[in-house]
Amino acid sequence: MQNTISPASPSRSASPQQAPPISAKRKRNRPISCNTCRSRRTRCGRQRPACSFCHSRGLDCQYEKEPEPQATGIERKLDEINQRLDCMNEILCQPSSQHYPQTNGFTRAKRQDINEEEKTPFKLLGTQRVMSILGLDAGFARELVRLERMALPRPGALTSRLYMVAHQQALSALASFSEHVHAWYPIFRPDFSDQYFRIISGPLSPSPETCVTLLVATIGLVAQYAPSMDGTQAEPTHIPYFEAALASLPIVLTDESLESVQSLILLSIYYCCLSRPCHAHDYCLIASFKIQNMLRHLDENDIEAHERLKRAYWAVLLLESELSVQFDVAQSGIWALDDEMALPDSRRTWHFDQEVWPSIDASTSPASVLSVTSLGSDKVQSYFLAEIAMRRMLHRCNTAIRKTEEGNLTYAPSIALELELQLNEWYEYLPEIIKFRMDDEIPQSSDVLSPSIFFPTPCPLSNFLCVQYYCCKISIYWPAVYQATEDAAVTNQLQDHCHRFFAAYIQLIPRILAAFNECIVNRWTLFASIFMTTMAAMKGASVPGLTRSVDNDRLRQCFALTSSVNRSMIGISPSLNLFANTLKQRVEEGSPMLSSGYNIAGHM
Repeated sequence: MQNTISPASPSRSASPQQAPPISAKRKRNRPISCNTCRSRRTRCGRQRPACSFCHSRGLDCQYEKEPEPQATGIERKLDEINQRLDCMNEILCQPSSQHYPQTNGFTRAKRQDINEEEKTPFKLLGTQRVMSILGLDAGFARELVRLERMALPRPGALTSRLYMVAHQQALSALASFSEHVHAWYPIFRPDFSDQYFRIISGPLSPSPETCVTLLVATIGLVAQYAPSMDGTQAEPTHIPYFEAALASLPIVLTDESLESVQSLILLSIYYCCLSRPCHAHDYCLIASFKIQNMLRHLDENDIEAHERLKRAYWAVLLLESELSVQFDVAQSGIWALDDEMALPDSRRTWHFDQEVWPSIDASTSPASVLSVTSLGSDKVQSYFLAEIAMRRMLHRCNTAIRKTEEGNLTYAPSIALELELQLNEWYEYLPEIIKFRMDDEIPQSSDVLSPSIFFPTPCPLSNFLCVQYYCCKISIYWPAVYQATEDAAVTNQLQDHCHRFFAAYIQLIPRILAAFNECIVNRWTLFASIFMTTMAAMKGASVPGLTRSVDNDRLRQCFALTSSVNRSMIGISPSLNLFANTLKQRVEEGSPMLSSGYNIAGHM
């Protein structure tokens, strides 16, 4: 159906009378002490409207509002993006006659609330309805969950401690954790190395601190001995550490310390590394609820504890967002606090570089070695802030659809263009240290399937942000493809927006396959994205004439390339096996786009 909505950005086209003023986001001010207690220099209970001291004596209890901290550069940039999204939402809530002319015999009415069920076919989410649209059995999503909920192999008898800790193994595990895991979810501050070596060398009595240390060693060893690109996999060495960590789990679940939250985050990350997203999501939800409760009783006088809690909050938010990126799962409500939670301190992030540490043997006390930070922490922190900005943007508005006067949902090209504008602004704000290039092209002809495509990228963090960029663009323009599959005729504008979908897919595939090899923490969700985006692209390619402006050879190569993933990396997960087998079958069966019979048999 034709759409004549102007592609101009609403924030530019809206007049001052049409768009209400946008006020800057304010962080919640938390009281330090009331005026009476501050003058007496005594501890204040901080109750509202009157603290316990003033209430018991009938005094007038007053609090001074603290000056707000000056916004950082990235906070100002995030606020600009938020204001543009607010402006777009305000415009869409106004009478549509001010913005949308008549088209094809109907008038657009006021924007109505669109619930999540109505959005379903326009979002690449693993619901029964979307699976049916993509040509899969309606029970496919349920089968994935069933496979993931299958009982994991039970560990042996739990022990309260490791009776012998190999110092060199503990050192290499920490280095592996820093390189392969903490870079994606940087929850620790610079002094963590001292804590790690102090506890790992001690009696390992059950406690949240012990649990954190042992889980770091566990995850580091999992990452170190994960299946490699050549298909080899060493015998797992993490089991004794994991068993010892589980001895502290009853304490972790009931404790209210920050270390208990970190333990739950690490348990979620552990199951992510094993490609067990359902188990990871369970622990992520528990961590989220703990954080939200702790924020109700936060003592902001303890600046260091506050900073660590901020890091835990944003890590949980990113984890929960990543685990729900393709599938419809329960939400914890952690997003309700994101406007009130300050960004983490960009100056101090833990990073461990094994090369700058002296070799540790049995005669050396690891805790005697001073913590060291390196330039890697700058790149990690820049990535952390960029990922937060991306998730905030996606959470605010990510579906380019509207309701017609008849109550039907349809594709909204102007919203898609505004969302792409926000996405490009996010890219322009990226620090140079992690900024990726968008003009790199995948190799031509058969070279696209050469082993070189799987070589490590110069910066896995930058490549992952690039993957996020193109996944976001695919999500923006999927409603256009879905609309084209539903309509008998395709307008020039709809054709152009479908072209943007396929162009983003072609750019995505080699990058997301490289990320799949490099990012063990997000490996399951990355392959789920490969599966969903490829199934959606094949669905769009089946519409006659929809890909006439697309490089069909590249599109065909990308379809084939998705089946070349190393089987040893997906063999540990029953759901990943289901994804891979289903995708391989669809690619081999072919579609109108695969009529040339591109051979992928030699790349499995």
